[in-house]
Parts: sequence; structure tokens; C-alpha cells
Amino acid sequence: MKKIILTVAAALTLGTANAQMPGAPRGPRTAVLVDNDLCGDGDGLFHLVHQLLCTSSDVRGIVGAHVGSQGAWNQKQDEAKKNNAEISVSRAQEIAELCGKAGQINIQPGAPLPMTDEKTPVVSEGAKLIIAEAKKATPEKPLYLLFGGPLTDIASAWLMDPSISKNVVLLWIGGQEYNFGHPFPPQHNVGRNLVEYNLRLDVNAAKVVFNQSDLALWQIPRDVYRQCMYSLAEMDDKIAPLGKIGEYLTSKLGGFARMADTYVLGDSPLCLISTLTTTFEPGAAGCFYETTPAPFITDEGLYDFSKKGRDIIVYKSVDTRLLFGDMESRFRKAANFSK
Repeated sequence: MKKIILTVAAALTLGTANAQMPGAPRGPRTAVLVDNDLCGDGDGLFHLVHQLLCTSSDVRGIVGAHVGSQGAWNQKQDEAKKNNAEISVSRAQEIAELCGKAGQINIQPGAPLPMTDEKTPVVSEGAKLIIAEAKKATPEKPLYLLFGGPLTDIASAWLMDPSISKNVVLLWIGGQEYNFGHPFPPQHNVGRNLVEYNLRLDVNAAKVVFNQSDLALWQIPRDVYRQCMYSLAEMDDKIAPLGKIGEYLTSKLGGFARMADTYVLGDSPLCLISTLTTTFEPGAAGCFYETTPAPFITDEGLYDFSKKGRDIIVYKSVDTRLLFGDMESRFRKAANFSK
């Protein structure tokens, strides 16, 4: 009898321990808000689908960003004349429906155009949403702002309410290479491409974030997000056949995507670094970064290292094996579930 009691007691103890293990399902661990130019090239769409299919992040909102006044590469002529941010919102709504989350996420348009100077915010529903969600967060449980395009909306939100900086961590896909990163490809015209695309979309906003703000900034610069090359043969083989999600994503790549054998899914590190983290001491353990003083952003959008700001985190490499393996599996599971 004594042996039976001890066995039952041990089983109960084990059950209690298992229930308390950090790895047990407890719901989302990270609150995130996505801000991206979803009206532009298709990498932002891939990231958003992946982010919405992850179970450990709570997507508190989506803000549709602009792509400047020139329109995006893959926009039709009639779309290029419209408010880019509104087109981004419509893309986000389409993706929310594809992922079974229609009506469950607050989706708002950000600024329709870049900032006109470094002092005047572009007030938008998207900037207001960032402020509202930041106020619900705490320094201990911050809101991760996942920016895959221009910095207009966070620069504007910070100018509108600088107190939000204590409750947020800004992850930004953008900015050119650092001296500790990979050199820019020599076969390109470096002078023409010296200022990275997302920074160039709104230099004034970058100047606010880097030169003025006290925002915690984790930057994924051009040499690092370009590591996320995905073969178009893999795209046709692994993504395109995956039901409505695969059909939707591959249809939005734009004709220019077929100019090479690869496509850079450059916004996808946002999901990797914010969400695909370790169980204990959560972090993107397969990614490497350097803590460095923030460079001063010049009027031309260049880095001036003679003027050093607060410390920021700049990523040097990302774990593409985990990133793409997880993405493909989640897309496949979603396609099988919808059958």
C-alpha cells in the first residue's frame, strides 16, 4: 500500500511540475505591432503571414505604411496614384482573412507620405495606434514594433508622445552597411545605392529616430536582410502549391522578381528576432549582433560616425535555417488545415 501511495504522489508531483514548466503552452509570450509598406515588394507580405501564423506572439495591430511619392515597383498604374498607406491596409486585411483572423486585429493606415521636416509629425490613425498600444505595455513587458519600411509612423508617434519610448523596442529593417558588416556588392553602382531603400523613403523620420529619440532600436541593416535570399525554384516548389496562401503570396511578387534566380525575403527577420526565440532566457540565439553607438543621420541619409548617439543593437547575421524552415512548415500546416 505504501508503495502505491508513493507512486501516486510521485505522479501527481510530476504532473504539477509539467504544468509549471516554462515550455508548456501558456499563450503568446510577446506583444508585437507590425508597420510595413505592404503596397510595395512582396517580402512584407511573407513576413506578415508568417507573423500571424506564429502562436507565441500577440499581434496588437497592423499599420499600413507608404512607399513615398513614387509608388512601388509592383504597383499597377492606377494603384500608384492612390494613397499607398490605404493600399497597404487593404493588403493587411486580405492577409488577415487568409490567416483566419479577419476582424480580429486592429488595422490602420499610417502616414500617406514622408515627413516634411524633423519637427512636424504626420498625424495618422496608425501613429495613434502605436501610441495607444505602447501605453498598454510596460518596460518589463514591452511592445515590439516590427518596422519593415520607412520610419515615418514611429518617428511621428514619438514626436506626438515621447513617453512611449520606455515601453517599446523598435526592430527596423533598413539602413546601409556598417564597417563591421558585409561590404556592399562591388558589381553595383555604390554611389547610386549608398543610402539604403527604406532609409531613403523618409530621411527626416530616420533623423528623428537616430538623432533625437531615445527609442530602444534593434537595426537589421541591408547587408543582413539581404542574407534572407530565397530561391525562386524553392518558391515554385514549396510555397506556390500551398493553397490560397501560396497562391496569394507568389502572385504578389511582381514581374521584377523573375529577373534573378533568388528573391530576398528581407522583412522576415522581424518574425525571427521577435518571436522565434528560445524557451529559457528568450532571445534569437542563432542571430548575432553588435551593440554600437547610433550614427548621426545626415541630410543626405548617410551615417556620420563622428557624432555618436545612444547605444543601439545592429544585427550582423540571422538564422535563415530556422527562419525559412519554420515559415515553410507554418505555411504548409495552414494550407493543410484549410482543406
